[in-house]
Amino acid sequence: MSVSSAGPDLVLAGAARSGTTSLAAQLGAHPDIDPGKIKESNYFSREFDRGHDWYDGLYSDRRAGLVRLDASTSYTSPRYPQALARLVAAAPEALVIYAVRQPTQRALSHYLLRHHFFQNERAASFGAALRESDFYIQTSDYTRWIPELRQTCAEERLLVVPFELITDVPDQVTAEICRQLGLEPPPDTQAHARRHRNHVVQYRNRAARTAGRQLRRSPAYPWLRHLLGAGRTRKFRGLITREAELPSSEQAMASVDSTQLERLHALDRQAGAAVREYLLRQDQRLDLSWTSASFAARQ
Repeated sequence: MSVSSAGPDLVLAGAARSGTTSLAAQLGAHPDIDPGKIKESNYFSREFDRGHDWYDGLYSDRRAGLVRLDASTSYTSPRYPQALARLVAAAPEALVIYAVRQPTQRALSHYLLRHHFFQNERAASFGAALRESDFYIQTSDYTRWIPELRQTCAEERLLVVPFELITDVPDQVTAEICRQLGLEPPPDTQAHARRHRNHVVQYRNRAARTAGRQLRRSPAYPWLRHLLGAGRTRKFRGLITREAELPSSEQAMASVDSTQLERLHALDRQAGAAVREYLLRQDQRLDLSWTSASFAARQ
């Protein structure tokens, strides 16, 4: 495929908590895919003011056949409504991947990550978070995002991928993505999928949290992460974090009131129908059978 001088060639644009970390790791293991110095540059969303030179510096020098990967799920966040337009303006030929997960499960997982790890969600329960903001529901609203992606991206440059395939048969997903890029599939897909599943963790103490936040905000962070490599970065993260003590799904959902529950059920039905409709067309166009593997097949 041709490469763009102004933006990425391959984008995992969302949805958050739908297997994108695992998929990015699998694709980033390919010798002809450049994953950049950090997984989520968020350049076309919250880091756009840093300028293209900053973004370009996150990657190796351009060469024919080397595909730049940007795995920033904020590009389909309701908080950054200009992100997709900026992305496609910079890289109209980029292949855009959008992962979809059962909306309520995705929303709950997103809340738990932001509350327990990033600690930028102050609501003490999922129900309280839903009362305070529509953020989690809007991010799961595929009746918004699939039409927006279709309007922004050319149909042949958009691939919607079910979460179930990313977790259960990642080799099928990476093989199709690489086929569309004109590449051979990456090696050891299953091993990379297991190693990089993004479990919710929390910092071991306040000092570790402060140090972690300062490091991520540092201009040197991308280069330090690149220098350490994925394996040593995971080991370092393990030193300052531990598995989060999370409520079960049943416990978390117990905080949701009846009105909220009705809204979540409606979201599951409507978003599921939008996903199913798109996947059916996509299956026919690409000779795939992904619809039956998606949560949407059960809606």
